Amino acid sequence: VPDLATDGSNWKTYHDYILYVAAIEDFVQQLDGTDAKLVDVTQHELKAWDQRNTMAKLIISITIPDSLLMCIMHLETAREQFKYLANRFETKKNDVT
Repeated sequence: VPDLATDGSNWKTYHDYILYVAAIEDFVQQLDGTDAKLVDVTQHELKAWDQRNTMAKLIISITIPDSLLMCIMHLETAREQFKYLANRFETKKNDVT
């Protein structure tokens, strides 16, 4: 996975690679919001969700600059973090590769 440029100039490429890795590792649902944190679930189900969310957050955190990490580290879910990055960079002119 390529690191996300501080200015988001490679957002499209970064976005596609993150989703590709997430699909391989079976946590794409954490990024697209289809596996939202549930209530009234067993401890086992909650632990499994937490592990998937943590893995997704880890992939994001190790592939973005510290300046961006500081903006998202307070967010609870990988979905919230990914959505923040998307909102910040999808409206900018980005790479086309």
